[in-house]
Amino acid sequence: MESVTSNVPLPRLTKVNYENWSIQMKALLGSQDGWEVVQEGFVEPTTTAGYTAAQNKTLKEMRSKDKAALYMLFRAVDESGFEKIASATTSKEA
Repeated sequence: MESVTSNVPLPRLTKVNYENWSIQMKALLGSQDGWEVVQEGFVEPTTTAGYTAAQNKTLKEMRSKDKAALYMLFRAVDESGFEKIASATTSKEA
């Protein structure tokens, strides 16, 4: 997910631009297959015992999408916004 955004500046959330910022972030995260995980959330399973190879692959992909989206959200807020979401462990929580 990061490959596309590494050369493109992310929209920056400030105290006065939430509406525009949220529209831009939805579009950006959607283009990177990350909006769904932000909207629905990602829950880390307590155990993966009994998972098939396909289930493990899907879990790894979802975990990766969630962490990439979380990282983009961390980068797309100003300092005071970051302080509010710094302890988030999932993109939905942020």
